[in-house]
Amino acid sequence: MINDNVNRHWLEGVCMELPLMYPVRQKFDGQAIADVAAKVRQELEKAVFLTSVRPGATIAVTAGSRGIANIVEILRAVCQVLREREAVPFLVPSMGSHGGGTPAGQIEALQALGITEAAVGAPIRATTEVVELGQLPDGTPVFQNRLAYESDGIVVINRIKPHTSFKGCVESGLCKMLVVGLGNPAGAANLHRFGVRGLRELIVPMARIVLEKSPVLYGLGILENAFDQTAVIAGIEPADIPDREAELLKQAKTMMPRLPFDHLDVLIVDEMGKCYSGTGMDTNVIGRLRIHGEPEPESPRIERIVVLDLADASHGNANGIGLADFTTRKLVDKIDWKATYLNNLSSTFVQRAMIPIIAESDGEAVRLAIQSLGQRELQNLRIVRIPNTLQLERIWVSEALLKEVHADEKLELAGKGVPLGF
Repeated sequence: MINDNVNRHWLEGVCMELPLMYPVRQKFDGQAIADVAAKVRQELEKAVFLTSVRPGATIAVTAGSRGIANIVEILRAVCQVLREREAVPFLVPSMGSHGGGTPAGQIEALQALGITEAAVGAPIRATTEVVELGQLPDGTPVFQNRLAYESDGIVVINRIKPHTSFKGCVESGLCKMLVVGLGNPAGAANLHRFGVRGLRELIVPMARIVLEKSPVLYGLGILENAFDQTAVIAGIEPADIPDREAELLKQAKTMMPRLPFDHLDVLIVDEMGKCYSGTGMDTNVIGRLRIHGEPEPESPRIERIVVLDLADASHGNANGIGLADFTTRKLVDKIDWKATYLNNLSSTFVQRAMIPIIAESDGEAVRLAIQSLGQRELQNLRIVRIPNTLQLERIWVSEALLKEVHADEKLELAGKGVPLGF
């Protein structure tokens, strides 16, 4: 009898009617750089080192695993300026433990982003070997990619944005690239073993050692607008990187896309992946950290998160899947467990790799999420559907949210309601 009740309850859940969803456009600031290559050249030509670079000097240019807008064009422009000065640029994969923590995997990760020797005009040289640059007062070592260290100079490039695991004076940007990206798997594990405290308190002191002990020549900090477009490119002299990055981070926080609602019953994310966020889904967007000992953000409050698929560009890395409550069999079947666990264990945030409830289809996953909320009227459910946590200009909302849409001048209803389909 118990089994019959359970089966009936399950069937009622997976067959329930789904609400109508309405297309909504968010109005974000669209400031963007029209000619990215020209802006890179303008900033790089301000660099002090360019006045004295010697012919034949080998210059390591960092290339990370994030999906940064126009990154191929940016890298190509940097390498072109260096070649014009008769230097010999090469790209060094700078992604910590990403790409499975192997040279071949990291080169493959760059190629998936379109970063190839042919595209940027410079070879890619990868190694997991490191040198120890120095130590913090407590004895914690600071590592650097051996090829970058042995070069005649390093140009560090990265997007500056809010981090998905901590808040600090600097978060995700040039300092993190110096410490974690150029630290290879050894550097990533070395910092992440301290958990959030390490990220919050040690990145800047470690970055200062890197700047003092290795041949860093210049930094290029990139800011993107809410449409994932290049909005700012800032050239920075090495000694100024920590302070200037802190200023740029404040600007970046005003530009990032967000959900326009503080409370939701269900958030449906069509696709997660490393190409959208280091945590698969940006914690700043979904309002979840899931880090043991760290308080959860106050806003937004989302009762159930459903993630439907894993982006091919994530190469099986599903770090952040544990931020969701429900997922699908197709997503789980795409997971590269070795890459996911390496990434997750390096960060020490093990909850983020835990597998949610698995449904056999998209529709079943959403219905089970709604069912898990208990007895609630369908027309009162606050549901939002997004393509991913990076691209939030066009979203879908349920009828219960329409009053708030009409009251917000930054939101525009873009069509009629249609059944929630997959």
